Amino acid sequence: MTEFWKKNKKRLAAVVAFIAAVLLCLGFYVRSDYQSYCREAVPILEYHGIGAADGWPQDLFVSSATFENHLKYLHDNGYKMVAVEEMAAMFNKGESTEKVVALTFDDGYLDNYTNVLPLLQKYHATATFFIVHSKIGHYRYMTHDQIQALIAAGMELGSHTINHQILTDIKPEFLTWELATSRYFFKKDFDGYVVRSLSYPNGKYDPEILAASKKYGYYWAVTGNAGAVTKNTLEQKPLELGRIYINDEDGGIKTFRERLRYSYWVGYLKARGINIHFLSGL
Repeated sequence: MTEFWKKNKKRLAAVVAFIAAVLLCLGFYVRSDYQSYCREAVPILEYHGIGAADGWPQDLFVSSATFENHLKYLHDNGYKMVAVEEMAAMFNKGESTEKVVALTFDDGYLDNYTNVLPLLQKYHATATFFIVHSKIGHYRYMTHDQIQALIAAGMELGSHTINHQILTDIKPEFLTWELATSRYFFKKDFDGYVVRSLSYPNGKYDPEILAASKKYGYYWAVTGNAGAVTKNTLEQKPLELGRIYINDEDGGIKTFRERLRYSYWVGYLKARGINIHFLSGL
């Protein structure tokens, strides 16, 4: 081996230098390509309850202080915080979506009105609230008037179905009730409000549910898959928009920044044809 190295030292050194140069160029290209992607991609953030869990599953709740830190970080770093419908309008109008994030809240918990709304207004943000219709007015869920106040404040109302049934687990004939009747009741109960956005319970869906969602008038739907949204995503798969789950792991901004970066990276890889299936739901 030593003799081989002596005889081919210059040739091997040239090969190593060539490989290093190729890798360096590739690295520069990927970095530039990724940065270009980030300038047009929009992460959708998934929250549930904001405040104390008080016996409910802790992983569904983020403390009010942590949530405000998230909003403050986004605000101070020049991000615009919008609802799903507003995000879609920005893409459709050709507006810049650089440093835009969409905020979403699932289930319709009472704290979405008492804790979330004041903070959104403080930081000039809007959001989409996906409501489980059968839970309106129940213990620790928002009332009709509180949801109406969200709409009056410029927030978007979305459907989280009638009963939060996992759609992939129910018989196809019940999809009409959970999806179509849900939109009907929201329109009836909230002065003709037209719901266009859907959140699949537990993020679960399949081709049949996609077809039903389109049939029953939904423009956009969020899933349990990670990743950011681009104009191409919105045009090609509007009913399969990725979201990034936000919880209260350590309350630190470092973790929050990592979740944002994760959303961009997974979205970027998917956009370049690398679909990391095992990252679904993270």
